[in-house]
Amino acid sequence: MINMHLVLGHVVADHSFTNNYKIRNYRGMKLLNHIVWSVFAVLAFTFDTLLNNTKGVIVLSSFIAFHIWGDYERVKLNSAGRKRMIDILELILLIGAIIANWIVHDRFYQSFLSSEFVYYLMGMSVVSTGVTYLFRNFYPGIEDMSDIEGISERLAFFVFLLAGKIGFAYLSLAFGLLYRLIRIRKYNASWWMSPLFGIAISYLWKITLYR
Repeated sequence: MINMHLVLGHVVADHSFTNNYKIRNYRGMKLLNHIVWSVFAVLAFTFDTLLNNTKGVIVLSSFIAFHIWGDYERVKLNSAGRKRMIDILELILLIGAIIANWIVHDRFYQSFLSSEFVYYLMGMSVVSTGVTYLFRNFYPGIEDMSDIEGISERLAFFVFLLAGKIGFAYLSLAFGLLYRLIRIRKYNASWWMSPLFGIAISYLWKITLYR
């Protein structure tokens, strides 16, 4: 099982519990608060393994500094109207997290968080906010899209499928569609893209987690 503790910390800091679209507009104390949150998010998944050895401290400190640079650069790019460059920046930050994680991945075998549990949490992040990132930034490209209903149905499908409750998994998608038909009514492409992404990612995680 791949250890993804540092990568998960990065994803949680900037995506899982944060609207990535909104943090591009942060200034002053809001930006500082986000940076503080980001540091604690990264530490939450790494403190027990990287703070007790020199190599871990160096890698962790370097990545946190890199992450903070990314937070400032994201705001600068947004102010300049360079929205596509923000997507490239997010990719650079993710690659940086993967590289840093790879350098110290062997340390995470000693973590109080098992590799399987971290991988499971990563799947939840990808199937929920990962898909929403695509919706907001590419297609249909609605930047202030909340996608609350989509996140709920995809998360429910993910949890039920990995628990072996296939009937409940597909029932959650059916309820999601019914909600849209009754409450939202205004159709857009995410109606069918959301469940398809949820199904594909969930099955991928199920296969790789239980192989």
